[in-house]
Amino acid sequence: MIGRKKAYSMAAGVSLAAVVALAGCATSSPQTNSTSSSSPSSSSSGAASVQQENITFAWWTTPIRTKMTEQAIALFEKKYPNIHVTSEYEPWNGYWTKLATQAAGGALPDVMQMDASYLNQYVSNGSLMNLTKTSINTSGLSPDVVDMGKVNGKLYAVPVAINTFCEIVNPAILKKAGISFNPNKSYTWDQFANILIEVHKKLPNVYGSTDDIWQGAPLAYWARSHGESLFSANGKSIAISEKTLAAWFQYWLNLQNKGGVEPAQANAAWDHTDPTASPFDKGQVAFTYASIGQDASYQQYLGKPIERMMFPDWNQPSKPNILHPAMYWTISSKTKYPDAAEKLVNFLENDPQVSKIFQNDRGVTANLKNRAADEKAIGGVVAQQDNFMDKVEKVSSVVPLDPPAAGQIEGNLLENIGQEVTFKKLTPDQAAKQFIQQANQILAQG
Repeated sequence: MIGRKKAYSMAAGVSLAAVVALAGCATSSPQTNSTSSSSPSSSSSGAASVQQENITFAWWTTPIRTKMTEQAIALFEKKYPNIHVTSEYEPWNGYWTKLATQAAGGALPDVMQMDASYLNQYVSNGSLMNLTKTSINTSGLSPDVVDMGKVNGKLYAVPVAINTFCEIVNPAILKKAGISFNPNKSYTWDQFANILIEVHKKLPNVYGSTDDIWQGAPLAYWARSHGESLFSANGKSIAISEKTLAAWFQYWLNLQNKGGVEPAQANAAWDHTDPTASPFDKGQVAFTYASIGQDASYQQYLGKPIERMMFPDWNQPSKPNILHPAMYWTISSKTKYPDAAEKLVNFLENDPQVSKIFQNDRGVTANLKNRAADEKAIGGVVAQQDNFMDKVEKVSSVVPLDPPAAGQIEGNLLENIGQEVTFKKLTPDQAAKQFIQQANQILAQG
């Protein structure tokens, strides 16, 4: 993904739930971004004869997610005092760079948070354990959701949550601009553009949206809403036509020229891995792209209620909107402690206390029993997210996993070419040709 939100999923992300008081959280090392909630040699006296097992656990993160996850690890280590967990976490971009280096050196973490855009890649290079016959309990997940973690019929990844991408809205800006807007309506792409442009006309110091020209998930949706797909069925080539791709680049360039999105310099100036830096959180744009889970942090930092809407043209017979695994738990095929790794995955996936800690931070909880319990016990933003997902599920499809190297295509390649368009160094037609040519080269290399 950027079948995921690259900014701070971004999880995908990044994805953050309402803040709760979090106690017992560990402090991270500024040099390594690694932390642990107990000493490697510590164990209860009753477990003194049990061998200590030390495992590493890696995930991409945000500040809130770090605190939540460390609290969950503390609970795990309390339940299993003979298992010591060392945490490794990075923002989205740094995470995949570090994981690639570790994979090349044959030293992947024992347990890893995984994204759909990279799952095929790590399965194909033999990095992930086949979880089909492990002790991990997936009975709380629907069969369709379990299938999201399978490659060639074998389970390599356990979906943490399900998710969808959406536009989040600052209704206060639209009200101030005097713009009538219905978040439940299936606007056309042109109607949506007109709303974004109208925001800037009515409020010259505000733009309609962040510029999402470089975001892979909206691009893949754009292809589907135009009767195409981003990748071919066999994953060996780009399937979106040059004409449809050029229209994507032109759409966002037109918005930039008319004030519908922020200018190129402004878009390039802020750190897209820092949720507090988003112009949406500063009240400078009315819309931004997010995944469910991230929306709560936007509302927190904005300090005002938000609304959610599906992408334009969602109400089509082809159901272009998709459901996808927000992220997965996976285990290294070379782990020295498979039993301990399985216990950690099983705990993170199914423990009701962990589910309440995460509060949809990683997407809408995949475990159906925990999801229902959280919605009732927590309410608020969690209930809003679950209710939105209930509506989305009725009009959405499940698409095949992205091919290996999709993350590079939907990530760095699209970002670089998209930026060339925003700074008008490439025309939309030139950008489409260059993207397809380079993406096909990447796919051919596997």
